[in-house]
Amino acid sequence: MNSPLNRTTREMRKNNIALVTRTLKSLGSATKGEVAVQSGLSAATCGAVLNELSASGEVLALEHEASRGGRPAQRYACNPDFFSVLSLYAAGSDDAAELVWSLSSATGGILEEGEIPFLPLTADMFYQHIATLLSEHPDVQTIGIGLPGVIVDGVVTSCDISLFTSMSVEQAVGQRTGCFIQVGNDINFTAWGFYRSNCPDVSAPVAYIYKPEVPCTGCGMVINGQVLIGANNFAGEVSHLPFASGKVLSLTEELANIVISLAAMINPVTVALSGPRLSETHLPDILQICRQHIPPKHLPVLVYRPSIRQDYLQGIAELTLQNYNHYRLFNT
Repeated sequence: MNSPLNRTTREMRKNNIALVTRTLKSLGSATKGEVAVQSGLSAATCGAVLNELSASGEVLALEHEASRGGRPAQRYACNPDFFSVLSLYAAGSDDAAELVWSLSSATGGILEEGEIPFLPLTADMFYQHIATLLSEHPDVQTIGIGLPGVIVDGVVTSCDISLFTSMSVEQAVGQRTGCFIQVGNDINFTAWGFYRSNCPDVSAPVAYIYKPEVPCTGCGMVINGQVLIGANNFAGEVSHLPFASGKVLSLTEELANIVISLAAMINPVTVALSGPRLSETHLPDILQICRQHIPPKHLPVLVYRPSIRQDYLQGIAELTLQNYNHYRLFNT
């Protein structure tokens, strides 16, 4: 007679599955023994988990290792076609907006991407565009949505595109699609994408400043490998910092003041800067202003990003995939 799993046993089993999956993704492909060595779990536990995931289709059993005198070892890899992730963000303002999207695999590989003019600028059109993308890609199980605003518990409290203000985007899109939905701030997603592609093993703070055409500069921060969102998702709203005092600041002065504040508060090792009016030639002037207030040894490296698009899409895809994998393992 099989004994029912108690809570502790169930949680341990799920944690083992999460660890084996994460390890296998990091290795690309591996044998049971290689996963065991890398994860610290026993070979028996890894074998049981890999057999279970192979049966569900989440893991693929590949070719056997060349025999070295004993039974050849089976190699495994995560199945990129197990499901797809739709990443989508709305960019612009009430005057002109577009939807930029990408489709990625269950292992994070980008499969396809594009952009759609967001006209007319209505909620129905927003939902219709998502429905069209899902009809073209029926294997999508989770959707990540980025917006230029403050999002608290899936509800948009303010947004550069006023259509979304006060909208419960997470609930509305989830009810219409049946997918797991992740909604977040544009620069938080972008900061995570930049961090993952440029400094994934850095524990020191990394920041990303974006200066859009509208007067609402944003900043995303990654500290100890985690996006800083603050007590109620307001962290990084640097346009509220009282720099001007009635004076109109130049682009370099505004960005330098933000970098100075970051250096004094979180001491980032790297700060990425982007925006339609910003160019790489602005960075020396920004640094020159910063040196007047912060000792050079405490200043971050400034990195110019000509566009936020790839950082943004990567950030949405990776955070959404990470949260969806946790959700389907621990909440279903």
